[in-house]
Amino acid sequence: MKKLTSALVLAVFGFNCWFAWAMLTLLLDVRDAHHRVLPYFTNLCISLRPLLVVLPIVAAACGLWLRFHKAEHGPAWGAFIVITMTVLILFVFPTMLTSYWLVLDPSVFVALREPVALGR
Repeated sequence: MKKLTSALVLAVFGFNCWFAWAMLTLLLDVRDAHHRVLPYFTNLCISLRPLLVVLPIVAAACGLWLRFHKAEHGPAWGAFIVITMTVLILFVFPTMLTSYWLVLDPSVFVALREPVALGR
């Protein structure tokens, strides 16, 4: 059961890291295509984008080491799950936050308040 749980945790971790990497790639494309100035925190997350590729590889190596290690300790498996989910929260949540900053851009709200000229 521990091996199935760790495989499920690793799959969720890998998918979410890939999804966060894709969101940051989209933000990078928006920044480059529209010459937008993004907030500093968004640029920081974009610069840390390659780390989202390395993290699942490290987690998979750790999971394989725990799987083939002779002594299956409960705390080691628990620590693996806790560490991967903590890293997921620390890296994916800021990525989601930075992607929503584009949606909540103040210039969008200013454009919505301006009256629309209907050809009159």
